[in-house]
Amino acid sequence: MEVFVNEQSGQRAGKWIGRYTTELLFGAALGVSLAALCLMYGRERRNRLKSKTSEIKPDLNMERYIFDIATSNGIKQAIVESSGECYSVSLENAFLGTMWQDPAHGMQWKTEDQPLQEHLWDISAALSEAFSRNGFPAILKGAYPEIIHTGWKTSETLEITLNPDTDLEVFSTFLQDEVMNLVDFDEHLDLVVKKKDDAYFKIIAVN
Repeated sequence: MEVFVNEQSGQRAGKWIGRYTTELLFGAALGVSLAALCLMYGRERRNRLKSKTSEIKPDLNMERYIFDIATSNGIKQAIVESSGECYSVSLENAFLGTMWQDPAHGMQWKTEDQPLQEHLWDISAALSEAFSRNGFPAILKGAYPEIIHTGWKTSETLEITLNPDTDLEVFSTFLQDEVMNLVDFDEHLDLVVKKKDDAYFKIIAVN
């Protein structure tokens, strides 16, 4: 009896397979096609991500810092860039002059440009802290024009605000891979990366 039932089941299965052979082949082909599409999409997404991140890669051989300094007209943004042994300084996109360290006077900062004189102390003080954890925002803003604002939430948490047009996923992925090339301190730091007017954020741990 059991053999008979098994034979009947086998016959019914054989008839069902014969009847739906075309559908089964189509389903298998569809599954293979979907798998291939998924692989192609994954490869294309990785290539697109790699292409986009290469566009935001900074020139780590160029020294560039952006500081917020106090002036008689309020807090202004100073941009300091290296030019050989000198540093060129702009304040709110207005060129102020150049400054350098004088080895004959204990490496004190000097300038011959009058517009820069009144800001020389503040900028030199900011430069002396640039490679500490507290000075790290100046390096980040100097390296990535996508960053429009930084602000300390705690002593170990720095919020980074990006231009709204920036792809947050691409930028945060790249920054996570490259940030240690910019770090010259041992203390722990959490970077909270978000776009302007957007609550969504990514956290990148440093050290």
